[in-house]
Amino acid sequence: MVLAYGDGVGGRIVIALRENKDCRLNSVCVRDGRNLFAFLFLLSTIIRTVVHAGKDIRRMAKSAVYVVNGGDEYLNSLTLRRLLHDISAELPHMERIEMDAAHTDAYGFMEAASPSLLSDGAIVRVDNLENSTDDFLKILEKYTGDHKQRSIGDSVVICRKNAGQKGSGIVNRLKKAGAEIIDIPQLKKEKDYRSFITGECERYGCYMTADAMTLLSGVLAGKTGEIAAMCKQLCMDFDENPITVTSVSQYMVNNPQVSGFEVSDKAMAGNLAGAIVDMRNSVAQGMAPIAIIGVLASHLRSIAKVAAVESGQISQAEAGLTNTWLYNKAKRNLRGWNSAGLARAIQMCAWADEQCKSSGGDPVYAIEKTLECITTHGTAIVEGMNS
Repeated sequence: MVLAYGDGVGGRIVIALRENKDCRLNSVCVRDGRNLFAFLFLLSTIIRTVVHAGKDIRRMAKSAVYVVNGGDEYLNSLTLRRLLHDISAELPHMERIEMDAAHTDAYGFMEAASPSLLSDGAIVRVDNLENSTDDFLKILEKYTGDHKQRSIGDSVVICRKNAGQKGSGIVNRLKKAGAEIIDIPQLKKEKDYRSFITGECERYGCYMTADAMTLLSGVLAGKTGEIAAMCKQLCMDFDENPITVTSVSQYMVNNPQVSGFEVSDKAMAGNLAGAIVDMRNSVAQGMAPIAIIGVLASHLRSIAKVAAVESGQISQAEAGLTNTWLYNKAKRNLRGWNSAGLARAIQMCAWADEQCKSSGGDPVYAIEKTLECITTHGTAIVEGMNS
């Protein structure tokens, strides 16, 4: 690398530096100079600048250990993929190694993170950090402390911790050791979904009306990946801006969850006529009756779980209803139900499911009777129903 070129007192002079990959000075080459004294100070200044610049780059480097911490499963996976992509682009010569914290010991980790004949280091992905063995955690914590500032040639370790309290202590230990923690949010409330949908639409230069977001998040709550894919498709396929609830309904008309969601919503609200009309329209458009029954049964099970939580039989976590918005919705739908009515309605869904699968059954009639049972909070039954 040529650092200086010019006319000195005694002739033309060229000063060049050769450096290795670690930014260390290997040699100085001075050519065609008769009087070097005038450039001596310049040379020393340049050398100091290069050496200090290399040190500054090292100081600016981030930790060699990252932790993608909990939160929404889809957002967690997305962040992990993007981080791996960015690190791989930055360090294309490094090999990729994957390991599970539950089945990795100190020797296995050091073998993966140590330089090899083919590479200075590696990009090491560690899944299920919350299940780390003591042996692995100790060596990971030590590696983190030794590499708070990543240097050239260091292996990069990217750990993934799944959602939940388990493993929080491990994350705290690694954070104290110097790891970079990337906390992932958990989408629980309606405003969280609205914020997420707004962000996804903005990526494509669009936005969505409030009622359209309510429909989309209500149908696909808990399925963040599907919401993201749906936002992308809606933005690509529709020219209107903002995207309205009509467009969302039109696009999702062949989605069993959407049709079932609308039918179930009206049934839970006591609107029997509206639920039957929507159900018949869906079936006429080619929707499988059994898909609608599946959504109805799912909503009834959610109500039953909320009833168990509210009575103190199980916790909200044990019921699998960690999504606050879904829990509150099921809780609102719980009003007017008792245990006998819920049991009868779930029984009706099972009977309707059987009618859909049997060759001699009448699926539409079975769904209508099930909807009648739901709108009356389990008081209506049908003669001949399997018990």
